[in-house]
Amino acid sequence: MHLDDLDTPSLVLDMDRMERNIRRMADFTKECGVELRPHVKTHKSPDIAKIQLAAGSKGVCLQKVSEVEVFAANGIRDIFLTNEVVVPSKIERLARVAEKTHVGVAVDNLDVIKETGKAFREVGSEVDVYVDVDIGMHRCGVQPQEAAALAAQVSKEKNLVFKGLMGYEGNVNGKKTKKEQIAASKEATDGIVAAKKAIKKKGIAVDVVSVGSSVSTWINAKHEDVTEVQPGMYAFNDHVLVERGVAKWSDLALTLVATVMSKPAEDRAVVDAGSKSFNFDTGLFPKAFEVEGATMEHFSEEHGWLHLTGAAKKLKVGDRMRFVPAHVCTMVNQHEEMYGIRGDRVEKVFPILARGKVR
Repeated sequence: MHLDDLDTPSLVLDMDRMERNIRRMADFTKECGVELRPHVKTHKSPDIAKIQLAAGSKGVCLQKVSEVEVFAANGIRDIFLTNEVVVPSKIERLARVAEKTHVGVAVDNLDVIKETGKAFREVGSEVDVYVDVDIGMHRCGVQPQEAAALAAQVSKEKNLVFKGLMGYEGNVNGKKTKKEQIAASKEATDGIVAAKKAIKKKGIAVDVVSVGSSVSTWINAKHEDVTEVQPGMYAFNDHVLVERGVAKWSDLALTLVATVMSKPAEDRAVVDAGSKSFNFDTGLFPKAFEVEGATMEHFSEEHGWLHLTGAAKKLKVGDRMRFVPAHVCTMVNQHEEMYGIRGDRVEKVFPILARGKVR
């Protein structure tokens, strides 16, 4: 199949760029002496996770029990659920997965630790447990000085294995300058090191310190106390990561191809991809990948409204164009498959098997 044969809107994955991005991160983390455990919720595709594992990743990160079930059922055998699981039925489901798959989970609550221990004892499986520390995102996680009490409780629970600490410094992604990124990254590592020291004072070993966002990984992988990093978007990248300086335009692997469906005026066009094809969680619009002067400025559900200047005014009904998202993860979740291309030929179709898995 040729690229131009794809119906629109469709996700198009440049295989050469993706593979280069994956190798780059694998080589970087190896040089830093840390393990790489990518967040595969970015692509939600076990097939792409296997490419990352083959390149040297230790395992994968996911955020929902339903995602874990999909990836485990498709041959992924080392999964860290880097999120809190508090509903008893979901804890039991995770324990069932752990009967055949190596599973880890994050915790930030003493009662949940006890409930998790109970569920895993009843099922008869084990789980690695990481205390989640708030290191700047101010979302989930305990304060560094509170981590030791949770680590001690995990160590008391049969079928729970205290593995270490995790923290997500996603706030670094919002820092626009390198100086700001470095400062926020340092604050994050200072926090998780404080938690590590407090736990070690109780005589409890901390084997793993797992951190990293799509921006901060390039900084924190070099920290002496970090043992594992968990970036996600690096395999595809998006235009925000280009603006943050951790990717180049030539590193953008995933685009959406759309068709011009209307040309109401010389300086205005409409494509057949709207809010149901992209996603607005960042509040930022996608950017035209190849057509200069075409600016996305408004959406409705099935329509993307373009303002045209310069050469873009030559666009006509039926023309095809590609767009780069501001946040690649949420765009992927809108679709059922990605079309892997080399040059202008479709080489492989990647089903997005964990699409919509939010429970």
